[in-house]
Amino acid sequence: MLFVLKNGSGRVLIDFEEYQFSGPAFCLIRPEQVHSVLDYLYPEGWLVSFDPGLLAPELVPLIQVVNLISVPAFRAEELATIHSLAGLLCTFFESEYSRPFTQQTLLNSLVSAICDLYQAVRQTSEHAENRPDEIVAAFRKLVETRYIDWKRPTQYAEALHLSLNHLTDTVKQKTGFPVSYWIQHQTMLEARRLLFHTQSPIKDIAYQLGFPDQHYFSRLFRKATGQTPLSFRQSFHDLSTRTLL
Repeated sequence: MLFVLKNGSGRVLIDFEEYQFSGPAFCLIRPEQVHSVLDYLYPEGWLVSFDPGLLAPELVPLIQVVNLISVPAFRAEELATIHSLAGLLCTFFESEYSRPFTQQTLLNSLVSAICDLYQAVRQTSEHAENRPDEIVAAFRKLVETRYIDWKRPTQYAEALHLSLNHLTDTVKQKTGFPVSYWIQHQTMLEARRLLFHTQSPIKDIAYQLGFPDQHYFSRLFRKATGQTPLSFRQSFHDLSTRTLL
């Protein structure tokens, strides 16, 4: 789901974290992410909901780093192009003469332009990427794919061809949290997603996340979130009914 906001403001919940936004901005929600629009004020723009299979393969890794983007005003030309693409996509979607291939081409052009703008804004707002940044980015990406079967920091250090001390010091310096925190953070994020999206028993979710001991998983979940898995599921059960969109 892609929000292309020209004007207005509001708050959105993405994976249980609250974000504030104001136009011009973009928000890309991936299929696995829990999300809800909490409130908004005078929104103007487009909302595009699409099957991820429509994206070109080269765009898939790029959108993994995009969530909410607020765009500086000096990006006027890029914004005009993106808004034109969104408007064209909407026009072709509503036209009786439109064809699926045209819609898919416009969708990929729109997402590609947003990813390009994200990279430009990121390079402008942050210092040039150096070796520590590269290490943290590679580590975070690895955690997202291997957190279920890799629970020990040494496994990530070995995969990245780094000493454990080097990885630990770099991640702690750049993020403020140790390596073990990010492994647990990703695990608990996926646990919350599964508790929200499914009605699977707690023991099945624990096993799916690499915990053969349900009670250990429950203790770890409560330590990380302040709630038991069951109470968390109950507290977020009606999240989708509270959304304003």
